[in-house]
Amino acid sequence: MFKIFSFLFLFLGIAFQANAVAPVDISQPQYQIGQSVLFFEDADNVMSFSDVEKVPDSQYEPVNNAICSNLFTRSTFYYKFEVLNPKNSTMDRLLVFETPWLDSIQVKVISPDQMQQTSLTGNMFPFKQRAAEHPYPNVEHLFEPGVSTVYLQVKTRDPFIVPISILDKESLFKNHVSIYATSMFIYGIIIAMILYHFILFASIQLRYYAYYVLYLMSFLAMNVSYNGYTFQFLLQDSPVIQNWIQGTTIFLFAIAGLLFAKAFLSLDKYIPLAHKLTKVMIWLFVSVMLITAFIGYHEHVMFAIGMSVIFSLYVFAIALLSYLKGNKTARFFLLGTTAGLVGTSITALTVMAVIPYSHMGYQAVDYGLAIDSILLSFALVDRVKSTEKEKLQAEVSANTDALTNVANRRAFNQFCEQLDEKSHKLYQENLVAMMLDIDFFKEINDTYGHSVGDIVLQKISNLLRSNTKSKDFIFRMGGEEFLILLPDTNVENAQKVAERIRASIEKMVIHKDDDTFSITTSIGVAEFLPEDKSFLSIIQLADKTLYDAKRTGRNKIVVAIR
Repeated sequence: MFKIFSFLFLFLGIAFQANAVAPVDISQPQYQIGQSVLFFEDADNVMSFSDVEKVPDSQYEPVNNAICSNLFTRSTFYYKFEVLNPKNSTMDRLLVFETPWLDSIQVKVISPDQMQQTSLTGNMFPFKQRAAEHPYPNVEHLFEPGVSTVYLQVKTRDPFIVPISILDKESLFKNHVSIYATSMFIYGIIIAMILYHFILFASIQLRYYAYYVLYLMSFLAMNVSYNGYTFQFLLQDSPVIQNWIQGTTIFLFAIAGLLFAKAFLSLDKYIPLAHKLTKVMIWLFVSVMLITAFIGYHEHVMFAIGMSVIFSLYVFAIALLSYLKGNKTARFFLLGTTAGLVGTSITALTVMAVIPYSHMGYQAVDYGLAIDSILLSFALVDRVKSTEKEKLQAEVSANTDALTNVANRRAFNQFCEQLDEKSHKLYQENLVAMMLDIDFFKEINDTYGHSVGDIVLQKISNLLRSNTKSKDFIFRMGGEEFLILLPDTNVENAQKVAERIRASIEKMVIHKDDDTFSITTSIGVAEFLPEDKSFLSIIQLADKTLYDAKRTGRNKIVVAIR
């Protein structure tokens, strides 16, 4: 019987102590003490500290994690834990709450002699109310020797994440040095990117550079606000403004990102449907930002964080589709948005308590966006190079005769303009111009058809290229007339080139079905002399001698006598 009663007492003792946790020994810095904390949820927000003190431990629940976290909630949470000061003297410690955005944190400490002290901190109160000037809310308490009981009342409209640490001031700031250094390093990268791309936008006036600058600026504003730096350095006496800019800058970051993606990825060209959908998304984000601002802060920040994940997924999807549709400039953009997507998603899911809290998870968006900004800079450079290449290709195409693949009359006109603008010398010593015209070309077209005439023009242009040097210029001036410029060539050598071309064309045989025919050409040659006043004068002289060749029998070369 005695054994039975002993077992029952033991069982009841275990049951009674089920929610009991060991006191936190503050002789050493204690980080994220959630494993030693009990919590009680006041879903109706009707209880006070005096009510909570009467709640038996059996109604509390252990946190069972290093971090006390819940999804978005309107409940008030009470936390309870015990603090052990093993020394014979008092110990000055800070209770630090490592989430910058918590609205209201009320702390009540009951000393071993039952003396009570209350403190208040949080983002709803001026920054100077904090015991230490630090982005994390904190209060200071002088712990008496022995075991003290600590009660916390926490309310917030933001993601409910409550990392609790008990530290001395030296440990607090020493621990934050690496975090602060990482943030400053990332901010330095972002600011450098902003300045660099703003200068580029000012010089080349490409719209997507402006959107990229807005994107980086909105990220910087978002990051410094939810990390508490704006509150610490700019808005110490404006807690209401500090709270609202946290959610608003998240919306602005997503909106700027959508504008940049739409412009950079050329969605109107590659994915017209995505172009229209992105416009709808932009207006949706703007509308939700404004509507939730009127509804209330809790809804505002909740939608901001939730929609930031949607934004990341959407931008990643359109970047991937754009790349698959043949937009090669999307490759760096896709890599960048992948880093940003992973970072943004991890941070958003961390602050929403969907995945376990960790400082690395909390700062994942910082690392992701730092990588994102670097890769998007490569993407912008790649896009500019691609654009310039496309312009060059378009220019070459516009200046090239589609049939013969030699320069056309438009190219010749630009060539002349460049000579005038740059006072460029086309030659070092001599310059000769040759005008060439196919004899009786109209008859070829009339007899054999224009398709055969096109073949003749193609064969002539190929022959001209094979009989001239790479630094020589060949232009199709219109119809069957070609201009060849021979820099650094005297008139005697130019005449030999002309004769070689004439003879080769005369030997050329053209086949049409079962019929064959030959062609001939007339060539006018003129040398540019120092006394000539303009470049065009030699062209006019070569043209005149060409007509002399045609008028005096064709299939011949006439050289201008000077």
